[in-house]
Amino acid sequence: MKKIDNIKLFQFSLRNPEPIIDELYLKHGNLIISKDASNPTDLMRKNSELLESISAYNFARKNKNKVTEKQAIEKILQIVKCKNINYSEFVSFWPVVDISYSLYNKMSDKEKLNIIKNVVGKYIELRHGIYASYGYSPTTLQVGKDAKAHKESGNLGIYKVSKILDKAGYKKCNGESLADFVSRGDKKYVEADKKGKKLFQGLLSSYKIKFSWSAKKEQKMPDFLIRNKKDIFIIEHKHMKEGGGGQDKQINEVIAFISFSETNPRIHYMSFLDGLYFNLFADRKSMNKGKILNQLDNIEQNLRRNKQNFFINTAGFNKFLGELK
Repeated sequence: MKKIDNIKLFQFSLRNPEPIIDELYLKHGNLIISKDASNPTDLMRKNSELLESISAYNFARKNKNKVTEKQAIEKILQIVKCKNINYSEFVSFWPVVDISYSLYNKMSDKEKLNIIKNVVGKYIELRHGIYASYGYSPTTLQVGKDAKAHKESGNLGIYKVSKILDKAGYKKCNGESLADFVSRGDKKYVEADKKGKKLFQGLLSSYKIKFSWSAKKEQKMPDFLIRNKKDIFIIEHKHMKEGGGGQDKQINEVIAFISFSETNPRIHYMSFLDGLYFNLFADRKSMNKGKILNQLDNIEQNLRRNKQNFFINTAGFNKFLGELK
């Protein structure tokens, strides 16, 4: 492999920060409402029925009509089973009274009935009249779905790295045999923590890789393994926008990743950090002290101690793959 200076590559990454909007992380957010208000979706119709049933329950309760009350509650019970109804105004209100939709769905029919009776009453007391005075709108359904778009990010990091590798001419080989992966072709990769887990574990044995990092992380697998001719790159990828809480643990994890090394100089550890958090490392001059400066120092120290390892962002990863050619 061509000698690539890991410090210079890290500095290149710092000079080429992460974009505000990364196209490969866009959640295209399928519409759950119609583009044409005159042609409502089934969800829109169900939500209208839900609101009508809540109004009917409210009217029946005021008039002490037990039969209509019961019918309205039964109708609400049926509607809240519908797909995506959790984005409605009514179900979105549930956390206010400490009820989650996921917990509700695990309960018995008797428990569900009791919850709906109680929650509908509180919804009427605290929200229904106010929302009605402003005017209910189906757009609330879409807003609710869009607000939870971050929960769709699970596999987008794997998708992004795979796309970059595919474009650079690497072949995904999750299901390939160990013998074929080692002997055929020069540019290959496996998604080590997904379908390629078995192959990855075989490669550790074949190349006599200790992979001590995994032992310290309860046998956690990395995200990717790349083979470029005789060189092996074990990659841990993280997408981070901000620090704090569990995010600090994750950033420390990818920094620690490049502190490991193997006796074989052709085995490399690479931390790929994308997202806006990476950009915090770019301006050392403005850092007097604190968490970010300590993290930056740790990255640079690990890179100096382990010349065969790398810490990069998106621009750095693309440059790295280009220099491997």
